[in-house]
This record gives sequence, C-alpha cells and structure tokens, in this order.
Amino acid sequence: MTTMRRDVALAAFEKLALSPSNEKLARYWLSLWDGDTLPRRAQLSPARVKDLLPGIGIFEVRPGESSRCRLSGTAIQHALGREIAGLDWRQYTAKEQWHSRLARNSRIAEGGVGVGLRHGTRDGTTQELQLPFADETEDGARLILFHLDWRPEDTLHKPQTIAPARIADEFHVFLLEG
Repeated sequence: MTTMRRDVALAAFEKLALSPSNEKLARYWLSLWDGDTLPRRAQLSPARVKDLLPGIGIFEVRPGESSRCRLSGTAIQHALGREIAGLDWRQYTAKEQWHSRLARNSRIAEGGVGVGLRHGTRDGTTQELQLPFADETEDGARLILFHLDWRPEDTLHKPQTIAPARIADEFHVFLLEG
C-alpha cells in the first residue's frame, strides 16, 4: 500500500455530510493514525465506540478477488436478516451487484474512504462509512472497517426475511494517497 495522508482523509470528511454516528467513527479512526500511517485493526478499541458497535462490520478484502465478512454488528445482522460473519460477499449480494460491491470494497482496501447512501429504505435514507486499516496478510488481504448508521430499535419485533443486501445507491471514494 502506498503512503496515505491523514490531511487528505480529514479534508474528505469535511466535504461529506456524515451522519452524527459516522462522523464520530471517522474522528475516532483519524485519532488512531500515527502521522500518515493508517491505524491497524488492533488499535480499534470497542469500548471507545460502544454505541456504534451494532452498526460496525470488519471485512477482509483481497482487492479485485474477494471480500469476506469477519465481524458484523447486530444492526447489520438485523438489516440482512442473518449473521454474515464468515460469509463470502457473494452470499449476501445480488448477483447483478457483485462487480460494483467488489470494486467498492477493493478501492477502500487499497487506501480510500467511502461513504454510501441507500435511498428509500423503510427508514428513509441510511448512510454507510468504509475506512481502511493498515493490516495486510501474506496473501495481500486487507481489512476495512464498515459502519451502518441505521439502528433497528423500531423494527426489532417485525419478522425478517433473508434477502440480498442492496449496495448503496450513491457511493463516493476519496483516495488518501499524497
């Protein structure tokens, strides 16, 4: 991964209309940087973002090849109607959106920040934030941090159907390279 720039990430966040919860996560993630070095997954302290945990996911991405969910919060599970930790991205993405989802995840894993909007959901518009970690495995897999700002409090007792997860209607990536 090329050198990232924290100031570029900060400028990107200032241009975006982040929801309050996504802004909180973005600020925390920025606080973990060491100069222009991305944070590692081990630096993320769940206690520091306890109220955000239901919407947090961690994905292992092999750019251009695959993406696998490593952790999914309860809001993500509720939105999809199932636990997705351990699943390959194709198992919860409609086939016609495979290319777009893999391309988006790959761009984040390669050093971008992404913000996605889903319009017309049962709760209006939801926003997702995707952030890269510095971690990279021997085979080139990288970790990304995902946060969905939707919470299911008002729908906890409604029956859920298991359906493919629609990708964001709008998605913006800001590369952090200098």
